[in-house]
Amino acid sequence: MKKIIVICMVLIIALGGTAQMLEVTHYSDSLGKEKTFRIILPENYNDETLYPVLYLLHGASGSYVDWHKNGILEKEAKNYELIIVTPDGENSWYVDSEIKKGSNYESYLIKDLIPYVDAHYNTIDTFRGRAIAGLSMGGHGAITLASKHPDLFGSASSTSGVLDLVPLGDVTGKKEIFGDPKANADLWVNNSAVTLADSLKKSRRKPKIMFDIGFSDVFYKTNLDYHLKLYSLGIEHTFKVYPGNHTWEFWLGHLPEHLAFHVKSLRKPIPKEEE
Repeated sequence: MKKIIVICMVLIIALGGTAQMLEVTHYSDSLGKEKTFRIILPENYNDETLYPVLYLLHGASGSYVDWHKNGILEKEAKNYELIIVTPDGENSWYVDSEIKKGSNYESYLIKDLIPYVDAHYNTIDTFRGRAIAGLSMGGHGAITLASKHPDLFGSASSTSGVLDLVPLGDVTGKKEIFGDPKANADLWVNNSAVTLADSLKKSRRKPKIMFDIGFSDVFYKTNLDYHLKLYSLGIEHTFKVYPGNHTWEFWLGHLPEHLAFHVKSLRKPIPKEEE
C-alpha cells in the first residue's frame, strides 16, 4: 500500500551560507513501513547544479543520527560540495535476510532510498556521482553493497568494518540476520566482503575502495585478511592501519579522510543542463 511521502522535520544547522540538514520520513515498499534519514545539503546547494552523494552507514545497535554526534560531520561537510545521507539500517547488517522476515535492508537502500534521494534532490545519478561508507556493521554494509552493486557506487570506504562475518559470530545481531553459523554457513560466508571480492574481480566496473582500522581493534585481523584478498586479486585499494580501537574517537577522528577520499573519487558538481 502506497502512502503519502512526508517530510516530518526540517533541521537547519548553522553550517554557514545556505547549508541545511533535513530529517526526512518516507515510505519503503521493501520494508513495508516508514523510514527516516538525515540529509546534509552543500553550502551552495541550488537547483541549477547536480551534486555527488555519499551514503554514510551507522554501526550495530545504532541509528541514522549516530554520525551526527558532536556536530563533527556537519562541520566537515562545510568543506565539500557533497550531499551526505545517513540512513537508518537498524541491526540489519544491510542485507536482505533469509532468516529474519521483513528485514530487507539491501533492497531498502538500493530500491527505495537511493531512487528517493535521486528523485527529490539534485544528484549526479550515476555510479561516478555516488559513494557509500560506514563504520563497523556499516563498514560491512558499504563494502558489500558496493561489491554487489558496482554499477551504483563509484567509491566505497569502511572504518573498523566487519569485513568477514564468520569470526566473532556473537557480535550484535549477526545470528538474528544470518542464522546459526553452522547450519547457515553459506549465508555467513557469501555475505562477507572478503568473499564478495571474487565477484568484484569479475565486475566490469570497480568502485575505488579505502578502509582503515585501529591496530587494537577486535576486527583488525578481518581487515588485514580483506586487504590480502584484494591484493591477491589485483584489485586496487587503499588500506590504512592506525593506533586505536573500536571507538567513536577513532571513527570521528578519521571521518575527514573518508570524506576527502570520496570527494576526490567522485565527479565534481556539474550544471544541470550538462546532465
